[in-house]
Order: sequence, then C-alpha cells, then structure tokens
Amino acid sequence: MVDFRLLRVFNDGNLRDYAGVRTRIGRNCLPHFTGDSLADRVVRELAAERALPMKEVVEAFEFFAVTRKYLRVAPTIVDLCSGHGLAGILFGLYERGVERVVLCDKRKPDHYERVWRATTRVAPWLEDKVEYREGKLADVRDELPPDSGVLGVHACGVLSDQCLDIGATLGGPIAVMPCCRANARNSAPRGLRAALGEDVAYDVDRTYALEARGYNVRWREIPAAITPMNRVLIAVPRAQSART
Repeated sequence: MVDFRLLRVFNDGNLRDYAGVRTRIGRNCLPHFTGDSLADRVVRELAAERALPMKEVVEAFEFFAVTRKYLRVAPTIVDLCSGHGLAGILFGLYERGVERVVLCDKRKPDHYERVWRATTRVAPWLEDKVEYREGKLADVRDELPPDSGVLGVHACGVLSDQCLDIGATLGGPIAVMPCCRANARNSAPRGLRAALGEDVAYDVDRTYALEARGYNVRWREIPAAITPMNRVLIAVPRAQSART
C-alpha cells in the first residue's frame, strides 16, 4: 500500500478513504489540517473557498509529492490540460527554483479563480510566477520554452499522449498520470494487451516510445484511495537521470 507523502494525515486508516471523496472541501475538514505547514495552510484556504472536491485537492498534492524532485530542475513548469491548475501551482508555491508556471487548457474553468485566491493568500509570490493560457494544445505548444518540465494530470485518453509528445519535443522532464486509456492512441501489440490488460500494456508502450526519444522512465503511484487511475509515468532526459 502506497503511503501519502505530503498530506500524511490520510495515512490514518480511519481517514484514508476520505482522500477520495468527491464533495467539495469545507469547514468539516479543518480539524485535520491545523498545523502551520504550507500544505495545511493551503488546504484551509481551499476549504474557505470551497474550491474543489477533496479528491482533486489530495490528488494534486500527492502527484506533486511524487514528481517534484524530477521536475523542479526545470525553471519553467507547464501544466497541460490543467483545469483548476493546482498541480502546477504547487510547483510555483513550493519550489524556489521554478521561476515560471504556465497553466494551459482549452478554457479556464470557473473554479480556477477560487483555487487562485486560496493559494495566493498563502503564497503571494505566485502572482509573479503563474500565468494561464487558454487554447488547444496544438496552438500553445510552439509558445512554450525549450526544456520546460511538463505535467499532465488525468488528461483524458489521447490527451495524455499529446502531453507526452509535447514534453518530449521540448526536451525537459515529464510527469503524466494517464486516464481513460481505452480511448488513447496506442500501438501496444494485441498479445501484450491480452496478457497484461490494456491499462498496463498502454503504459508499457508509452514507456518504450519515451525511451526511444532519449528518456529514462520511472513508474510511480499515488495512493489508490484517491483514484484507481493512480499510475504516474515520470520521464527524465538521460543527461538529467545521472543527477537525480
């Protein structure tokens, strides 16, 4: 069983299932986040805004915790298909070496403003780091700086593959947590899919494709109590792999 790395309160067996609750966080969660850590302060402010479902809050924090040491070497972090953008924002909040965070999605959702208000109350330095770009991935890819670190958290189906392709084209580290794999663009052999299941076979195929483009790939997980689609593919350029 995978432990919670950042929101460790959920390692309590009585609270573990609470991490995957899809209702918006509010005052009822406050007794569990009373400390002075950045994480506790951010969660309290998100609760004050009733910004997101608990699942999406914990998912962003734990994805960040799993991937941060591999991506924080990039001065620019790009969160593709970012939605509310919390995963990308956490890089700007925690990592001093991250100078810029670009959140990209087809449109900015309404609840992004709640997330933004909550996180900037805790970390006003985000004002100078974070920007949101609206548009299709194909339209924004040419505007992104080389060697950016690229995130994709539950980009649906083929969008996860597009996140991987954009990240590899930019040449920086990549972290993607795929979902809806049945709708993804994939060339895994039928025999492999039959033996391993499409879920694993698709990510094996993605791993081979990234390795062929000069990356070393690691598989990690966030706790399954958050989501059953919890595998994280972390791709690091080989030159960087020797240092991480």
